[in-house]
Amino acid sequence: MKKKKRAIVEFEKTGSSSSISSNTTPRLTMAPQGVEGFLAYHNSDALSDVNVTCDGQEFKAHRLILCAHSKFFAKALNGDWKESSERKIDIKDFDPSVVEAMLRFMYSFEYSNTYGTSSMVFDAQMWQIADKYDIPALMAESKKKFGIAVTTGWSMDDFPLAVTIVYESALPGLRDIVVQTASEKIEELIKKDGFCELMRAAPHFTADLVHFICGTAWGSRGNPTIVHYAHTIIQTGVLSRPLDAR
Repeated sequence: MKKKKRAIVEFEKTGSSSSISSNTTPRLTMAPQGVEGFLAYHNSDALSDVNVTCDGQEFKAHRLILCAHSKFFAKALNGDWKESSERKIDIKDFDPSVVEAMLRFMYSFEYSNTYGTSSMVFDAQMWQIADKYDIPALMAESKKKFGIAVTTGWSMDDFPLAVTIVYESALPGLRDIVVQTASEKIEELIKKDGFCELMRAAPHFTADLVHFICGTAWGSRGNPTIVHYAHTIIQTGVLSRPLDAR
């Protein structure tokens, strides 16, 4: 008879105490053979002891999984809080698709965008929810995916929208990605109305972009064309010109 593989779960403690609390949240790492076993419990009634709700949708979850990934959830579900007594977490300000993907990641260490949303936008939203609920593993994964999406999709019309989300939502962990990509592709982007409108509407992004272009990193490479675009932006460029004037 073929033996079944056992799910292996390892806990890496962030504190010295042996008890699981909001102050010593274990970080869950998993051997490959354990992933399928945990994924089977994703959004399942089996052993579920907490409900996660968002915009009228309800997801079945498990306190151990949520607490192992997130100090925020560990505190909310173990302390003298409404969430702990009611065993319910209501998430606002995010689309249910983002919440579902967050929960799927907690059970499988991966997520995918199957909702038709732009990859750049969706990955930025995933980083945003991971940052809000203090989920380090998801922050790392979504940043990696966002970097790939921006590198391959910078010329698409939704790049300005992704940049807007990054800056309006104060996502410092993603700003370096969009700024570096925009600086590398500035000659093409400056010809796009959507990107020029972005620079007028997002002054913090524009300031970061100009600073990066004019910085020592680019200056040392002696790229006069890039520096020219920086001066154009600052002096007589798109910041002062209406769209119909170009």
